[in-house]
Amino acid sequence: MVLSKNKKRLDAKEINALLEISKAIASGLYLEDVLRLIVTVTANIMNSKICSLWIFDERDQKLKLKATQSISEEYLKERSLALGEGVVGGVALRNQPMAILDVLKDPLYKEKELAKKEGLVSMLSVPMCIKDRVIGVINCYTSFPHSFSKSEEEILTTVANQAAICIENSGLTEAFDIDEILRLVLEGVTKNIGFDRARLYLINEKRNTLECKMAVGIDEEKIKGIALHLDPEDSVVARSVSDRKPFIIQDAGQDPRVNPFLREKLNLHSLLVVPLLAKGKALGAIAADFLEPNKSITKETLESVTAFAQQAGLAIYNAFMYQELKAFSQQMEEKIQKTTADLRKTEAQLIRSEKLAALGQLAAGIAHEIRNPLTSINILIHSLTENFPPESARREDLQVIEEEIRRINEIVDQFLRFARPAPPRLQKADVLSVFEETLQLLRPQMEKYRIIVQKEFQVLRPISMDREQMKQVILNLLLNAVQAMPNGGRLTLRGQVLEDGQWVTLSIQDSGIGIPSEDMNKLFDPFFSTKEGGVGLGLSIAHRIIDQHHGKIEVESAPGKGTLLTVWLPIS
Repeated sequence: MVLSKNKKRLDAKEINALLEISKAIASGLYLEDVLRLIVTVTANIMNSKICSLWIFDERDQKLKLKATQSISEEYLKERSLALGEGVVGGVALRNQPMAILDVLKDPLYKEKELAKKEGLVSMLSVPMCIKDRVIGVINCYTSFPHSFSKSEEEILTTVANQAAICIENSGLTEAFDIDEILRLVLEGVTKNIGFDRARLYLINEKRNTLECKMAVGIDEEKIKGIALHLDPEDSVVARSVSDRKPFIIQDAGQDPRVNPFLREKLNLHSLLVVPLLAKGKALGAIAADFLEPNKSITKETLESVTAFAQQAGLAIYNAFMYQELKAFSQQMEEKIQKTTADLRKTEAQLIRSEKLAALGQLAAGIAHEIRNPLTSINILIHSLTENFPPESARREDLQVIEEEIRRINEIVDQFLRFARPAPPRLQKADVLSVFEETLQLLRPQMEKYRIIVQKEFQVLRPISMDREQMKQVILNLLLNAVQAMPNGGRLTLRGQVLEDGQWVTLSIQDSGIGIPSEDMNKLFDPFFSTKEGGVGLGLSIAHRIIDQHHGKIEVESAPGKGTLLTVWLPIS
Protein backbone atom coordinates (compact mmCIF):
# COMPACT_ATOMS: atom_id res chain seq x y z
CA MET A 1 0.00 0.00 0.00
CA VAL A 2 2.63 2.49 -1.18
CA LEU A 3 1.54 6.15 -1.23
CA SER A 4 3.56 9.27 -2.03
CA LYS A 5 6.76 10.16 -0.16
CA ASN A 6 4.84 12.38 2.22
CA LYS A 7 2.08 9.85 2.80
CA LYS A 8 2.07 7.27 5.55
CA ARG A 9 0.37 3.88 5.48
CA LEU A 10 -2.26 3.56 8.20
CA ASP A 11 -1.19 0.90 10.67
CA ALA A 12 -3.56 -1.55 12.37
CA LYS A 13 -3.92 0.63 15.46
CA GLU A 14 -4.98 3.65 13.40
CA ILE A 15 -7.32 1.62 11.19
CA ASN A 16 -9.04 0.16 14.26
CA ALA A 17 -9.35 3.62 15.79
CA LEU A 18 -10.92 5.04 12.63
CA LEU A 19 -13.22 2.01 12.42
CA GLU A 20 -14.31 2.63 16.01
CA ILE A 21 -15.11 6.26 15.20
CA SER A 22 -17.01 5.19 12.08
CA LYS A 23 -19.11 2.66 14.01
CA ALA A 24 -19.94 5.30 16.59
CA ILE A 25 -21.02 7.73 13.88
CA ALA A 26 -23.30 5.11 12.31
CA SER A 27 -24.66 3.90 15.65
CA GLY A 28 -27.13 6.74 16.20
CA LEU A 29 -25.42 8.00 19.38
CA TYR A 30 -25.99 11.59 20.39
CA LEU A 31 -23.57 13.99 18.72
CA GLU A 32 -22.06 14.94 22.09
CA ASP A 33 -21.14 11.29 22.78
CA VAL A 34 -19.70 10.79 19.29
CA LEU A 35 -17.54 13.93 19.58
CA ARG A 36 -16.29 12.80 22.98
CA LEU A 37 -15.37 9.43 21.47
CA ILE A 38 -13.57 11.15 18.58
CA VAL A 39 -11.34 13.22 20.88
CA THR A 40 -10.63 10.19 23.11
CA VAL A 41 -9.63 7.96 20.19
CA THR A 42 -7.67 10.80 18.57
CA ALA A 43 -5.71 11.44 21.77
CA ASN A 44 -4.86 7.73 21.84
CA ILE A 45 -3.74 7.67 18.17
CA MET A 46 -1.65 10.83 18.53
CA ASN A 47 -0.24 9.97 21.99
CA SER A 48 -1.59 13.32 23.19
CA LYS A 49 -2.10 14.58 26.71
CA ILE A 50 -5.18 16.54 25.65
CA CYS A 51 -7.28 16.57 22.49
CA SER A 52 -9.97 19.21 21.97
CA LEU A 53 -12.59 19.77 19.29
CA TRP A 54 -14.04 23.18 18.41
CA ILE A 55 -17.08 23.82 16.20
CA PHE A 56 -17.80 27.03 14.30
CA ASP A 57 -21.18 28.56 15.19
CA GLU A 58 -22.30 30.48 12.09
CA ARG A 59 -24.93 32.48 13.97
CA ASP A 60 -22.49 33.86 16.52
CA GLN A 61 -19.50 33.71 14.15
CA LYS A 62 -17.54 32.07 16.99
CA LEU A 63 -15.57 28.86 17.43
CA LYS A 64 -16.89 27.03 20.50
CA LEU A 65 -15.25 24.22 22.49
CA LYS A 66 -17.54 21.18 22.10
CA ALA A 67 -15.51 18.17 23.27
CA THR A 68 -12.30 17.18 25.12
CA GLN A 69 -11.11 14.00 26.80
CA SER A 70 -9.46 16.03 29.57
CA ILE A 71 -10.96 15.68 33.05
CA SER A 72 -9.53 19.01 34.22
CA GLU A 73 -12.31 21.31 35.43
CA GLU A 74 -10.34 24.30 34.15
CA TYR A 75 -10.11 22.86 30.65
CA LEU A 76 -13.76 21.79 30.58
CA LYS A 77 -15.01 25.36 31.04
CA GLU A 78 -17.08 26.67 28.13
CA ARG A 79 -14.96 28.86 25.87
CA SER A 80 -15.27 30.55 22.48
CA LEU A 81 -12.91 32.25 20.02
CA ALA A 82 -13.51 34.59 17.09
CA LEU A 83 -12.20 33.79 13.61
CA GLY A 84 -8.56 34.81 13.52
CA GLU A 85 -8.26 34.86 17.33
CA GLY A 86 -5.46 32.73 18.77
CA VAL A 87 -4.16 29.55 17.19
CA VAL A 88 -7.61 27.92 16.79
CA GLY A 89 -9.11 31.05 15.23
CA GLY A 90 -6.11 31.42 12.92
CA VAL A 91 -6.32 27.81 11.71
CA ALA A 92 -10.07 28.22 11.02
CA LEU A 93 -9.61 31.55 9.23
CA ARG A 94 -6.75 30.40 6.98
CA ASN A 95 -7.99 26.79 6.61
CA GLN A 96 -4.42 25.55 7.18
CA PRO A 97 -2.95 23.23 9.84
CA MET A 98 -0.56 24.75 12.38
CA ALA A 99 2.08 23.05 14.56
CA ILE A 100 3.64 24.83 17.58
CA LEU A 101 6.70 23.46 19.36
CA ASP A 102 6.18 25.47 22.57
CA VAL A 103 2.80 27.13 23.20
CA LEU A 104 4.24 29.21 26.08
CA LYS A 105 6.60 30.96 23.68
CA ASP A 106 4.22 31.40 20.73
CA PRO A 107 2.60 34.88 20.58
CA LEU A 108 -0.53 33.49 18.89
CA TYR A 109 -1.36 31.15 21.79
CA LYS A 110 -3.73 32.99 24.14
CA GLU A 111 -4.17 30.68 27.14
CA LYS A 112 -0.63 30.50 28.52
CA GLU A 113 -1.77 30.34 32.17
CA LEU A 114 -3.95 27.35 31.39
CA ALA A 115 -1.06 25.70 29.50
CA LYS A 116 1.24 26.18 32.49
CA LYS A 117 -1.33 24.75 34.88
CA GLU A 118 -2.09 21.73 32.67
CA GLY A 119 1.51 21.13 31.59
CA LEU A 120 0.88 21.63 27.86
CA VAL A 121 3.94 22.09 25.63
CA SER A 122 3.56 21.27 21.90
CA MET A 123 0.39 21.62 19.86
CA LEU A 124 -0.96 20.47 16.46
CA SER A 125 -4.15 22.13 15.21
CA VAL A 126 -5.98 21.14 11.97
CA PRO A 127 -9.22 22.43 10.41
CA MET A 128 -12.33 20.27 9.92
CA CYS A 129 -13.65 21.01 6.44
CA ILE A 130 -16.51 20.22 4.08
CA LYS A 131 -15.73 21.46 0.56
CA ASP A 132 -13.22 24.09 1.74
CA ARG A 133 -15.80 25.30 4.28
CA VAL A 134 -14.34 25.18 7.77
CA ILE A 135 -16.83 23.85 10.31
CA GLY A 136 -14.41 23.40 13.20
CA VAL A 137 -10.89 22.67 14.46
CA ILE A 138 -9.22 19.69 16.23
CA ASN A 139 -6.22 20.26 18.54
CA CYS A 140 -3.73 17.80 20.01
CA TYR A 141 -1.32 18.70 22.86
CA THR A 142 1.71 16.90 24.25
CA SER A 143 3.24 17.34 27.69
CA PHE A 144 6.75 17.38 26.25
CA PRO A 145 8.45 19.18 23.33
CA HIS A 146 7.47 17.38 20.14
CA SER A 147 7.93 18.30 16.49
CA PHE A 148 4.82 16.97 14.71
CA SER A 149 5.62 15.18 11.44
CA LYS A 150 3.80 15.43 8.12
CA SER A 151 2.43 11.92 8.67
CA GLU A 152 0.96 12.89 12.04
CA GLU A 153 -0.62 15.94 10.43
CA GLU A 154 -2.20 13.70 7.75
CA ILE A 155 -3.54 11.25 10.36
CA LEU A 156 -5.13 14.07 12.34
CA THR A 157 -6.54 15.54 9.11
CA THR A 158 -8.17 12.17 8.35
CA VAL A 159 -9.80 12.17 11.79
CA ALA A 160 -10.85 15.79 11.27
CA ASN A 161 -12.53 14.85 7.97
CA GLN A 162 -14.45 12.06 9.69
CA ALA A 163 -15.51 14.43 12.45
CA ALA A 164 -16.62 16.96 9.83
CA ILE A 165 -18.86 14.36 8.18
CA CYS A 166 -20.30 13.42 11.57
CA ILE A 167 -21.09 17.04 12.42
CA GLU A 168 -22.52 17.66 8.95
CA ASN A 169 -24.80 14.63 9.25
CA SER A 170 -25.98 15.65 12.68
CA GLY A 171 -27.55 18.82 11.32
CA LEU A 172 -25.33 20.97 13.54
CA THR A 173 -24.08 22.78 10.47
CA GLU A 174 -26.30 24.63 8.05
CA ALA A 175 -26.50 22.45 4.93
CA PHE A 176 -25.62 19.08 3.40
CA ASP A 177 -23.31 19.01 0.37
CA ILE A 178 -23.75 15.39 -0.63
CA ASP A 179 -21.24 15.53 -3.49
CA GLU A 180 -18.50 16.85 -1.24
CA ILE A 181 -19.24 14.24 1.44
CA LEU A 182 -19.08 11.44 -1.14
CA ARG A 183 -15.82 12.79 -2.54
CA LEU A 184 -14.31 12.92 0.95
CA VAL A 185 -15.27 9.28 1.48
CA LEU A 186 -13.79 8.15 -1.85
CA GLU A 187 -10.64 10.16 -1.25
CA GLY A 188 -10.35 8.44 2.13
CA VAL A 189 -10.53 5.06 0.37
CA THR A 190 -7.79 6.04 -2.09
CA LYS A 191 -5.47 8.44 -0.27
CA ASN A 192 -5.62 6.99 3.23
CA ILE A 193 -6.18 3.30 2.60
CA GLY A 194 -4.13 3.10 -0.57
CA PHE A 195 -6.45 2.06 -3.40
CA ASP A 196 -5.68 3.60 -6.79
CA ARG A 197 -9.35 4.04 -7.78
CA ALA A 198 -12.74 4.13 -6.08
CA ARG A 199 -16.29 4.39 -7.42
CA LEU A 200 -19.57 5.03 -5.65
CA TYR A 201 -22.84 3.52 -6.92
CA LEU A 202 -26.33 4.58 -5.78
CA ILE A 203 -29.62 2.76 -6.32
CA ASN A 204 -32.07 4.32 -8.77
CA GLU A 205 -35.34 2.73 -7.65
CA LYS A 206 -37.34 4.03 -10.62
CA ARG A 207 -35.00 2.39 -13.15
CA ASN A 208 -34.06 -0.55 -10.91
CA THR A 209 -30.37 0.14 -11.51
CA LEU A 210 -27.14 1.02 -9.72
CA GLU A 211 -25.78 4.27 -11.15
CA CYS A 212 -22.14 5.30 -10.83
CA LYS A 213 -22.47 8.77 -9.25
CA MET A 214 -18.84 9.59 -8.49
CA ALA A 215 -15.32 8.26 -8.88
CA VAL A 216 -11.81 9.13 -7.72
CA GLY A 217 -8.74 8.12 -9.74
CA ILE A 218 -10.78 7.79 -12.96
CA ASP A 219 -11.65 10.31 -15.65
CA GLU A 220 -15.26 11.43 -15.14
CA GLU A 221 -16.03 10.88 -18.83
CA LYS A 222 -15.15 7.21 -18.40
CA ILE A 223 -17.79 6.59 -15.71
CA LYS A 224 -20.48 8.76 -17.28
CA GLY A 225 -23.58 6.73 -18.01
CA ILE A 226 -22.46 3.58 -16.16
CA ALA A 227 -25.59 1.86 -14.78
CA LEU A 228 -25.76 -1.73 -13.55
CA HIS A 229 -28.88 -3.86 -13.21
CA LEU A 230 -29.88 -4.63 -9.62
CA ASP A 231 -29.98 -8.32 -10.52
CA PRO A 232 -27.33 -9.98 -8.26
CA GLU A 233 -26.39 -12.28 -11.15
CA ASP A 234 -25.43 -9.28 -13.28
CA SER A 235 -22.48 -7.98 -11.22
CA VAL A 236 -20.68 -8.37 -7.91
CA VAL A 237 -21.71 -4.77 -7.12
CA ALA A 238 -25.40 -5.71 -7.37
CA ARG A 239 -24.74 -8.89 -5.36
CA SER A 240 -23.07 -6.87 -2.61
CA VAL A 241 -26.12 -4.60 -2.43
CA SER A 242 -28.56 -7.52 -2.56
CA ASP A 243 -26.74 -9.65 0.06
CA ARG A 244 -25.72 -6.57 2.12
CA LYS A 245 -22.19 -7.84 2.57
CA PRO A 246 -18.75 -7.01 1.13
CA PHE A 247 -16.88 -9.04 -1.50
CA ILE A 248 -13.14 -9.34 -2.19
CA ILE A 249 -12.30 -10.30 -5.78
CA GLN A 250 -8.59 -11.17 -6.02
CA ASP A 251 -8.67 -11.92 -9.76
CA ALA A 252 -11.35 -9.96 -11.61
CA GLY A 253 -10.26 -11.42 -14.94
CA GLN A 254 -11.29 -14.95 -13.94
CA ASP A 255 -14.14 -14.33 -11.49
CA PRO A 256 -17.59 -14.79 -13.14
CA ARG A 257 -19.22 -12.48 -10.57
CA VAL A 258 -17.50 -9.46 -12.16
CA ASN A 259 -19.54 -7.69 -14.84
CA PRO A 260 -17.77 -8.28 -18.22
CA PHE A 261 -18.53 -4.76 -19.42
CA LEU A 262 -16.90 -3.18 -16.36
CA ARG A 263 -13.98 -5.64 -16.47
CA GLU A 264 -13.09 -4.49 -19.99
CA LYS A 265 -13.98 -0.83 -19.63
CA LEU A 266 -12.04 -0.29 -16.38
CA ASN A 267 -9.35 -2.99 -16.92
CA LEU A 268 -10.07 -4.52 -13.50
CA HIS A 269 -7.57 -6.74 -11.65
CA SER A 270 -8.25 -7.12 -7.90
CA LEU A 271 -11.49 -5.57 -6.67
CA LEU A 272 -13.22 -4.78 -3.37
CA VAL A 273 -16.96 -4.03 -3.13
CA VAL A 274 -18.63 -2.84 0.09
CA PRO A 275 -22.38 -2.05 0.38
CA LEU A 276 -23.65 1.33 1.59
CA LEU A 277 -26.20 0.72 4.36
CA ALA A 278 -28.15 3.07 6.62
CA LYS A 279 -31.13 2.51 8.91
CA GLY A 280 -31.47 -1.07 7.65
CA LYS A 281 -31.73 0.06 4.02
CA ALA A 282 -29.28 -0.62 1.15
CA LEU A 283 -28.44 2.61 -0.70
CA GLY A 284 -25.64 1.52 -3.03
CA ALA A 285 -22.03 0.36 -2.90
CA ILE A 286 -18.38 1.45 -2.99
CA ALA A 287 -16.05 -0.38 -5.39
CA ALA A 288 -12.27 0.10 -5.12
CA ASP A 289 -9.37 -1.47 -7.00
CA PHE A 290 -5.63 -1.37 -7.78
CA LEU A 291 -4.22 -0.54 -11.20
CA GLU A 292 -1.38 -3.04 -10.78
CA PRO A 293 -2.19 -6.76 -11.27
CA ASN A 294 -1.47 -9.43 -8.64
CA LYS A 295 -2.00 -7.03 -5.74
CA SER A 296 -3.93 -8.72 -2.92
CA ILE A 297 -6.60 -7.14 -0.74
CA THR A 298 -6.26 -7.88 2.99
CA LYS A 299 -8.83 -8.22 5.75
CA GLU A 300 -7.49 -5.02 7.36
CA THR A 301 -8.06 -3.16 4.09
CA LEU A 302 -11.65 -4.46 3.98
CA GLU A 303 -12.27 -3.22 7.53
CA SER A 304 -10.92 0.22 6.64
CA VAL A 305 -13.15 0.56 3.55
CA THR A 306 -16.09 -0.74 5.58
CA ALA A 307 -15.49 2.09 8.05
CA PHE A 308 -15.65 4.67 5.28
CA ALA A 309 -18.69 2.96 3.72
CA GLN A 310 -20.57 3.16 7.04
CA GLN A 311 -19.98 6.90 7.13
CA ALA A 312 -20.95 7.28 3.49
CA GLY A 313 -24.19 5.34 4.01
CA LEU A 314 -25.22 7.51 6.93
CA ALA A 315 -24.17 10.68 5.11
CA ILE A 316 -26.18 9.77 2.01
CA TYR A 317 -29.23 8.76 4.05
CA ASN A 318 -29.19 11.98 6.08
CA ALA A 319 -28.55 14.08 2.98
CA PHE A 320 -31.51 12.48 1.19
CA MET A 321 -33.72 13.00 4.22
CA TYR A 322 -32.56 16.61 4.43
CA GLN A 323 -33.26 17.19 0.73
CA GLU A 324 -36.71 15.61 1.01
CA LEU A 325 -37.50 17.68 4.09
CA LYS A 326 -36.22 20.82 2.38
CA ALA A 327 -38.30 20.11 -0.74
CA PHE A 328 -41.39 19.36 1.37
CA SER A 329 -40.83 22.54 3.38
CA GLN A 330 -40.50 24.55 0.17
CA GLN A 331 -43.68 23.03 -1.25
CA MET A 332 -45.56 23.79 1.97
CA GLU A 333 -44.23 27.35 1.96
CA GLU A 334 -45.37 27.81 -1.65
CA LYS A 335 -48.80 26.37 -0.82
CA ILE A 336 -49.11 28.62 2.24
CA GLN A 337 -48.12 31.66 0.18
CA LYS A 338 -50.64 30.75 -2.53
CA THR A 339 -53.38 30.06 0.02
CA THR A 340 -52.61 33.34 1.79
CA ALA A 341 -52.74 35.21 -1.52
CA ASP A 342 -56.05 33.54 -2.42
CA LEU A 343 -57.48 34.37 1.01
CA ARG A 344 -56.41 37.99 0.61
CA LYS A 345 -58.05 38.11 -2.82
CA THR A 346 -61.22 36.55 -1.43
CA GLU A 347 -61.16 38.93 1.51
CA ALA A 348 -60.71 41.90 -0.83
CA GLN A 349 -63.60 40.66 -2.98
CA LEU A 350 -65.85 40.28 0.07
CA ILE A 351 -64.94 43.77 1.30
CA ARG A 352 -65.53 45.12 -2.19
CA SER A 353 -68.90 43.35 -2.40
CA GLU A 354 -69.92 44.80 0.97
CA LYS A 355 -68.81 48.25 -0.19
CA LEU A 356 -70.73 47.84 -3.41
CA ALA A 357 -73.86 46.79 -1.55
CA ALA A 358 -73.64 49.68 0.92
CA LEU A 359 -72.75 52.25 -1.71
CA GLY A 360 -75.42 50.82 -3.98
CA GLN A 361 -78.13 51.53 -1.43
CA LEU A 362 -76.72 55.01 -0.88
CA ALA A 363 -76.51 55.63 -4.64
CA ALA A 364 -80.12 54.51 -5.13
CA GLY A 365 -81.35 56.98 -2.50
CA ILE A 366 -79.22 59.85 -3.86
CA ALA A 367 -80.20 59.10 -7.47
CA HIS A 368 -83.89 59.16 -6.53
CA GLU A 369 -83.54 62.48 -4.66
CA ILE A 370 -81.58 64.05 -7.53
CA ARG A 371 -83.78 62.79 -10.35
CA ASN A 372 -87.02 64.33 -9.00
CA PRO A 373 -85.84 67.98 -8.88
CA LEU A 374 -83.90 67.49 -12.14
CA THR A 375 -87.10 66.49 -13.89
CA SER A 376 -88.82 69.66 -12.63
CA ILE A 377 -85.87 71.85 -13.64
CA ASN A 378 -85.75 70.27 -17.09
CA ILE A 379 -89.46 70.98 -17.66
CA LEU A 380 -89.05 74.64 -16.59
CA ILE A 381 -85.94 75.11 -18.76
CA HIS A 382 -87.85 73.74 -21.75
CA SER A 383 -90.71 76.25 -21.09
CA LEU A 384 -88.28 79.16 -20.78
CA THR A 385 -86.52 78.20 -24.02
CA GLU A 386 -89.78 78.67 -25.95
CA ASN A 387 -90.08 82.28 -24.67
CA PHE A 388 -86.81 83.38 -26.35
CA PRO A 389 -86.27 83.86 -30.06
CA PRO A 390 -83.93 81.36 -31.80
CA GLU A 391 -81.09 83.91 -32.14
CA SER A 392 -81.22 84.95 -28.49
CA ALA A 393 -78.06 84.46 -26.39
CA ARG A 394 -80.25 83.46 -23.45
CA ARG A 395 -81.69 80.61 -25.52
CA GLU A 396 -78.14 79.30 -26.09
CA ASP A 397 -77.47 79.52 -22.35
CA LEU A 398 -80.57 77.51 -21.62
CA GLN A 399 -79.51 74.87 -24.17
CA VAL A 400 -76.17 74.50 -22.33
CA ILE A 401 -78.12 74.05 -19.09
CA GLU A 402 -80.29 71.39 -20.77
CA GLU A 403 -77.16 69.55 -21.98
CA GLU A 404 -75.67 69.56 -18.46
CA ILE A 405 -78.97 68.29 -17.02
CA ARG A 406 -78.87 65.46 -19.58
CA ARG A 407 -75.31 64.59 -18.49
CA ILE A 408 -76.37 64.56 -14.84
CA ASN A 409 -79.23 62.24 -15.78
CA GLU A 410 -76.77 59.84 -17.43
CA ILE A 411 -74.71 59.78 -14.23
CA VAL A 412 -77.87 59.12 -12.24
CA ASP A 413 -78.68 56.26 -14.62
CA GLN A 414 -75.23 54.78 -13.92
CA PHE A 415 -75.91 55.14 -10.20
CA LEU A 416 -79.18 53.27 -10.57
CA ARG A 417 -77.60 50.48 -12.66
CA PHE A 418 -74.94 50.23 -10.00
CA ALA A 419 -77.42 50.35 -7.13
CA ARG A 420 -80.03 48.00 -8.57
CA PRO A 421 -78.23 45.68 -11.00
CA ALA A 422 -80.64 43.50 -12.88
CA PRO A 423 -79.95 39.78 -12.35
CA PRO A 424 -78.38 38.27 -15.48
CA ARG A 425 -80.71 36.56 -17.91
CA LEU A 426 -78.54 33.59 -18.73
CA GLN A 427 -78.75 32.10 -22.20
CA LYS A 428 -76.29 30.22 -24.36
CA ALA A 429 -74.43 32.79 -26.43
CA ASP A 430 -71.24 33.13 -28.46
CA VAL A 431 -68.93 35.33 -26.42
CA LEU A 432 -66.66 36.09 -29.39
CA SER A 433 -69.53 37.58 -31.38
CA VAL A 434 -70.18 39.90 -28.40
CA PHE A 435 -66.51 40.90 -28.59
CA GLU A 436 -66.80 41.63 -32.34
CA GLU A 437 -70.00 43.70 -31.97
CA THR A 438 -68.46 45.81 -29.22
CA LEU A 439 -65.30 46.35 -31.27
CA GLN A 440 -67.41 47.74 -34.12
CA LEU A 441 -68.82 50.39 -31.78
CA LEU A 442 -65.29 51.57 -30.91
CA ARG A 443 -63.80 51.25 -34.41
CA PRO A 444 -63.93 55.04 -35.19
CA GLN A 445 -62.26 55.88 -31.88
CA MET A 446 -59.52 53.27 -32.44
CA GLU A 447 -58.81 54.60 -35.93
CA LYS A 448 -58.64 58.13 -34.54
CA TYR A 449 -56.04 57.08 -31.93
CA ARG A 450 -54.16 54.88 -34.49
CA ILE A 451 -54.63 51.72 -32.42
CA ILE A 452 -53.75 48.38 -34.05
CA VAL A 453 -55.99 45.48 -33.04
CA GLN A 454 -54.57 41.94 -32.89
CA LYS A 455 -56.95 39.02 -32.31
CA GLU A 456 -55.88 35.62 -30.97
CA PHE A 457 -59.16 33.75 -30.57
CA GLN A 458 -59.59 30.01 -30.20
CA VAL A 459 -62.80 28.32 -31.29
CA LEU A 460 -65.09 28.74 -28.27
CA ARG A 461 -68.38 26.98 -27.77
CA PRO A 462 -71.38 29.01 -26.54
CA ILE A 463 -71.55 29.62 -22.78
CA SER A 464 -74.34 30.74 -20.44
CA MET A 465 -74.39 34.53 -20.04
CA ASP A 466 -76.46 37.66 -20.25
CA ARG A 467 -75.51 38.94 -23.70
CA GLU A 468 -76.32 42.62 -23.08
CA GLN A 469 -74.61 42.72 -19.69
CA MET A 470 -71.52 41.03 -21.14
CA LYS A 471 -71.45 43.60 -23.93
CA GLN A 472 -71.48 46.31 -21.26
CA VAL A 473 -68.53 44.64 -19.48
CA ILE A 474 -66.46 44.31 -22.67
CA LEU A 475 -67.30 47.88 -23.69
CA ASN A 476 -66.08 49.24 -20.34
CA LEU A 477 -62.86 47.22 -20.49
CA LEU A 478 -62.17 48.17 -24.12
CA LEU A 479 -62.84 51.85 -23.41
CA ASN A 480 -60.32 51.81 -20.56
CA ALA A 481 -57.75 50.17 -22.83
CA VAL A 482 -58.31 52.65 -25.67
CA GLN A 483 -58.16 55.66 -23.34
CA ALA A 484 -54.85 54.32 -21.92
CA MET A 485 -53.29 54.73 -25.41
CA PRO A 486 -53.90 58.39 -26.42
CA ASN A 487 -50.85 58.31 -28.71
CA GLY A 488 -51.68 55.00 -30.36
CA GLY A 489 -50.51 51.48 -29.64
CA ARG A 490 -51.43 47.83 -29.88
CA LEU A 491 -54.56 46.18 -28.49
CA THR A 492 -54.31 42.38 -28.21
CA LEU A 493 -57.51 40.41 -27.68
CA ARG A 494 -57.46 36.74 -26.70
CA GLY A 495 -60.10 34.12 -26.03
CA GLN A 496 -59.35 30.56 -24.99
CA VAL A 497 -60.58 27.53 -23.07
CA LEU A 498 -58.32 26.52 -20.18
CA GLU A 499 -56.83 23.03 -20.07
CA ASP A 500 -59.16 21.91 -17.28
CA GLY A 501 -62.14 22.60 -19.57
CA GLN A 502 -63.95 24.49 -16.80
CA TRP A 503 -63.23 28.10 -17.76
CA VAL A 504 -63.18 30.45 -20.73
CA THR A 505 -60.79 33.39 -20.42
CA LEU A 506 -61.14 36.65 -22.31
CA SER A 507 -58.14 38.97 -22.12
CA ILE A 508 -57.61 42.55 -23.24
CA GLN A 509 -54.00 43.70 -23.32
CA ASP A 510 -52.99 47.26 -24.19
CA SER A 511 -49.58 48.85 -24.65
CA GLY A 512 -50.63 52.01 -22.85
CA ILE A 513 -49.47 54.04 -19.88
CA GLY A 514 -50.11 51.30 -17.30
CA ILE A 515 -51.47 51.60 -13.77
CA PRO A 516 -49.43 52.73 -10.74
CA SER A 517 -49.01 50.00 -8.12
CA GLU A 518 -50.73 52.13 -5.46
CA ASP A 519 -53.90 52.22 -7.61
CA MET A 520 -54.10 48.50 -8.41
CA ASN A 521 -56.15 47.56 -5.34
CA LYS A 522 -58.63 50.40 -5.94
CA LEU A 523 -59.46 49.77 -9.61
CA PHE A 524 -62.84 48.16 -8.97
CA ASP A 525 -63.82 50.43 -6.08
CA PRO A 526 -66.87 52.54 -6.87
CA PHE A 527 -66.20 56.24 -7.66
CA PHE A 528 -62.46 55.66 -8.07
CA SER A 529 -61.18 57.08 -11.36
CA THR A 530 -57.85 58.33 -12.68
CA LYS A 531 -59.51 60.03 -15.67
CA GLU A 532 -60.43 63.69 -15.54
CA GLY A 533 -64.18 63.95 -15.27
CA GLY A 534 -64.59 60.20 -14.77
CA VAL A 535 -67.28 58.95 -12.42
CA GLY A 536 -65.46 55.72 -11.53
CA LEU A 537 -68.38 53.34 -11.93
CA GLY A 538 -67.54 51.56 -15.21
CA LEU A 539 -65.15 48.99 -13.77
CA SER A 540 -67.26 48.61 -10.61
CA ILE A 541 -70.30 47.72 -12.69
CA ALA A 542 -68.20 45.37 -14.86
CA HIS A 543 -66.87 43.63 -11.74
CA ARG A 544 -70.38 43.24 -10.34
CA ILE A 545 -71.71 41.75 -13.58
CA ILE A 546 -68.85 39.24 -13.81
CA ASP A 547 -69.36 38.38 -10.14
CA GLN A 548 -73.05 37.66 -10.84
CA HIS A 549 -71.91 35.35 -13.67
CA HIS A 550 -69.78 33.48 -11.07
CA GLY A 551 -66.61 34.61 -12.81
CA LYS A 552 -63.71 36.88 -11.89
CA ILE A 553 -61.54 39.68 -13.30
CA GLU A 554 -57.75 39.80 -12.90
CA VAL A 555 -55.48 42.75 -13.64
CA GLU A 556 -51.73 42.85 -14.35
CA SER A 557 -50.08 46.18 -15.01
CA ALA A 558 -46.99 48.30 -14.55
CA PRO A 559 -46.44 52.00 -15.33
CA GLY A 560 -45.24 52.40 -18.92
CA LYS A 561 -45.72 48.73 -19.77
CA GLY A 562 -49.43 48.53 -20.44
CA THR A 563 -52.24 46.60 -18.76
CA LEU A 564 -53.64 43.08 -19.09
CA LEU A 565 -57.27 42.55 -18.02
CA THR A 566 -58.48 38.94 -17.95
CA VAL A 567 -62.09 37.87 -17.49
CA TRP A 568 -62.75 34.31 -16.30
CA LEU A 569 -66.17 32.87 -17.14
CA PRO A 570 -67.34 29.39 -16.10
CA ILE A 571 -68.31 27.13 -19.01
CA SER A 572 -71.14 25.50 -17.05
